[in-house]
Amino acid sequence: MSVKAKTPSKSTEDQATVTRLLDTAERLFGELGYDGVGMRMLADEAKVNLGAATYHYGSKEALYVETFMRGFRPVNAERARLLRDAETQAGGKPVSVEKIVECMVRPPYESGLEHPAFHKFLARNLLMPPPFIHAAIQRDMAPSIGLFIAALKRALPDIPEDLLHLRSMFAMGALLMFSIHASEMPGMKNAKSRETVLREMIGYVTAGLKSRPVVPSSARPRLPIPPKPLKR
Repeated sequence: MSVKAKTPSKSTEDQATVTRLLDTAERLFGELGYDGVGMRMLADEAKVNLGAATYHYGSKEALYVETFMRGFRPVNAERARLLRDAETQAGGKPVSVEKIVECMVRPPYESGLEHPAFHKFLARNLLMPPPFIHAAIQRDMAPSIGLFIAALKRALPDIPEDLLHLRSMFAMGALLMFSIHASEMPGMKNAKSRETVLREMIGYVTAGLKSRPVVPSSARPRLPIPPKPLKR
């Protein structure tokens, strides 16, 4: 089913209402999941009336999708921008694996530290997603995945493409789980500590991507590219 949120008016009051709704939805959906939250609960927690919530988004499903995309799209766009800049600087040569990994993980890592509630929400979407979110994720994420896999293929021509996909999923899964808790770790308020942890993560992921396949190609079933979403 196609879900489209109604476009809110541009008045200051309306924008404040929309922001409160999205902030509250991000927190509640992250904590309780889609089925654990109703529109009345959202409206009460956001301190807006139910009519205003319905006016701006029409349904809980539309509000859920918009809440997810509000945090997801900027991170995805920044990852793609960083990779384009790295490719320009490489002057036609393959970008180093370490630089590709930095472009891939820095935006979500920094976003997770600044907005831990969204990463909790994102983790729930990956672990227990409502069926309708798959189309939105696939539509926005597939082009970005393609950019990074293409760059990795140029940098690592001897690693099978399906294995690059799998290892990239390992990397983003580990990053996501770490980001949920990173903001609560001692020392992570310090910029130098944050950067040190990021460099360690980049080195960890880079080593995994560059390592020889553990299982020979002849003994390894070919994985779908890209991985297929779960069915309803």
